[in-house]
Amino acid sequence: METLPRGFFKWIVPTLKCSINTYLSLGLDAYFFIRFISVLSLFFLFIGTLNMVILIPINYTGSSTEYTAFGLDKLSLSNIATTNVARLNAHFLMGLITIGFFHWLIIYEFQSYVIIRQSYLLSQPHKDSVMAKTLLISNVPSYLQNHEVLKTIFQVVPGGIKDIWDINEFEVIDHQVEIAQDALHYLEKSQVLGLKKYYRKKSQWCGPPVGDSIEEIKEFIETHETYFYPPLYSGPIRIPQIERTIRITLPGWLRVFCFQKPIPMYEWSLQTLSECNQKIDEEKLKLTEGQLAKHSKIFIEFTSQEGSYIAHQCLLSQSQGFLDKTTIEINPNDIIWRNVCRNDGIACKFEKYLVTIVFISIIILYVIPVSLIGLVSQIPLLTQLLPFLEWIYQFPEEARETISGFLPSILLGVLTEMVMIIFRFLTYFKGRTTGCEVEIDLQKWYFAFLFVQQFLVVTISSSVTVILKQIIDQPTSIPVLLATNLPKSATFFFQYISLRAFAFCGNNFLRISPLIQTLIVHKFIDITPRQKFNRITNLPKIKWGTTFAVYSIYACIGISYSIISPLISIFIIFFLNLSILYYKYALKYVYNHINESETTGRLYPTALLHLYTGVYCLECCLIGVFFLSKNDKGGYPMRVQGWIMTGILILTIFANTIIYNRYTPHFSNLPILSDKAFKDGIKPISESNSPSTDDTYYSNHKLLYLHPAFKYESPKIWLPKDPHGYTDLLLQKMLTRSQFEGENDGAQVQLGKFFSSLKLVISEAPPDYK
Repeated sequence: METLPRGFFKWIVPTLKCSINTYLSLGLDAYFFIRFISVLSLFFLFIGTLNMVILIPINYTGSSTEYTAFGLDKLSLSNIATTNVARLNAHFLMGLITIGFFHWLIIYEFQSYVIIRQSYLLSQPHKDSVMAKTLLISNVPSYLQNHEVLKTIFQVVPGGIKDIWDINEFEVIDHQVEIAQDALHYLEKSQVLGLKKYYRKKSQWCGPPVGDSIEEIKEFIETHETYFYPPLYSGPIRIPQIERTIRITLPGWLRVFCFQKPIPMYEWSLQTLSECNQKIDEEKLKLTEGQLAKHSKIFIEFTSQEGSYIAHQCLLSQSQGFLDKTTIEINPNDIIWRNVCRNDGIACKFEKYLVTIVFISIIILYVIPVSLIGLVSQIPLLTQLLPFLEWIYQFPEEARETISGFLPSILLGVLTEMVMIIFRFLTYFKGRTTGCEVEIDLQKWYFAFLFVQQFLVVTISSSVTVILKQIIDQPTSIPVLLATNLPKSATFFFQYISLRAFAFCGNNFLRISPLIQTLIVHKFIDITPRQKFNRITNLPKIKWGTTFAVYSIYACIGISYSIISPLISIFIIFFLNLSILYYKYALKYVYNHINESETTGRLYPTALLHLYTGVYCLECCLIGVFFLSKNDKGGYPMRVQGWIMTGILILTIFANTIIYNRYTPHFSNLPILSDKAFKDGIKPISESNSPSTDDTYYSNHKLLYLHPAFKYESPKIWLPKDPHGYTDLLLQKMLTRSQFEGENDGAQVQLGKFFSSLKLVISEAPPDYK
């Protein structure tokens, strides 16, 4: 990775010049996201500039002495008076150009996507990886769970089977590993707290200080203990009716209500860790002896990538309901094990449909708060319809403009973030077996929510007060009102996109929140060296499903208003270019380069297809404008254009269907032959641009697709080294009382200048780190 030049702004130009092909090393999701926002930026730069140059002068001069719009609406279609209806022919022509260029771009991107994805997945480093050759098969009957039987029936697949991983019952060992990890944390925490207490006593200005001799330190260790209330663990409890296992962990302070006394943290941790290790070893022994129950899913590694994809794309069983679901390209660290262990029975299907109903209910019920937010942007007319709100005028004019301008955008952003969290939580209950499937499913539902709430509801609610006011005054002008006032909601989106752009700069470029956490919060949270090491090394990761959906909805808004209010392209271009600059930098230097939930680019075609929603809205709005626009003589001169645009809408639906049916098989499958790539002169991606997914990435091939709890090993205690050898004595004491080893290399404490504070410094990884 190249080093950026020093300087406050010197990093910008090299970042923008960086080719998007370099992001292939970060995975197809990262590459196609950069390509997505780059393509959108070029689209709006071309179409937006063309529309603004042609349509804004026409809109601005389209008013009359009887009618004129106000503010930014003068630059939109709503400024055209009845005496100048003929000017709408320019909007008709630019609408055809916009729709035509959109389809050319979509077809070009789909063709490029298929070539790039296939070349990437067919590159030799990826073909040799275990992920490319491994298949998760669901609904495996008990008589087919014998490995020899499986190898026999899969002989029809070229190369046959190389390895098989059963999915055994893991709830007991997983629960014990969870308790053991907590006990390890409390064990190290108790020793570090004792270390801090020792140095605090040693340098106190009142009272006798602690000496430096070994005998005095040992005496201090024996006489000073840290007490606490241990957590409450319950489970695992299996509920067969819903095929779920419940495990509950409650905070230890609840023991106060049971009148329990605190106990020594060190003694509890050491005893609990020893007991858990013993139970974990027992479960591992049951696994090797075949005493653990098997679930109805199984991982099979084929000898070649071709074999795994042939099995993935074929109907495997003659019996209905058996071997009927397969998943390929699974990262072992991306598996949702609590869903993998469930059967695809009635309970699982009921839970899946129930979550779907909840999603639909949230999308519908959120109409109420979002509608109220849209009404806030029309305060003057809202107070005329609802006179009891006139108290708002007691505020200064600047405050009222701020409320009507930015408050709705802020509230809408908060509501959107809340729904994203809720959707992500509920998606795990739909039976998805990998985080990759969660991202793919979440992208579709989150886009549906954003389109309904951030676009449709806001558009209607921000104009409904205008419409109601004028309907009361002139009941016969309803058709004209629909054609002239609905575009006025574009002003809200100007403000909303501007606010999102500046908020994007503040949150992502400045990164004030992570800075405060690093400088202040983590100094109190990071007690043990292991805690600080995990925080430093666990870099943030991007959730691509929701990220693609957010940019798809912004693009849909821009497309929908590209003819009605061409000025919106400026705000869209500004926001997209900020995003390109940030993500090009952050994907290299901020976020984790390893994406366990890699979808191999399957989010990109879905995002492109979502853009059709904006095209449909543009066409429907233009149809309404053309049919409802009257001239000063009372006629409807744009009816022919309205019928033509109706035909364009039908052709768009037809084109959408053809494009979807043609390219969908290439989104998740691979061809057996790769002749097209060589015919077009496309070389497979070189090894330097391929992800590091070879077998050397994993420590043990036989443990690769086993539950992580079965890979648990007895930990080594990690304490920081101190100037007076306090932790050396702690490790000696621990070794004499238990079988656990420990080290204090790679971490040390430095004495602070004020109040005997200790600074924890990490220089190496924990001794048991892998």
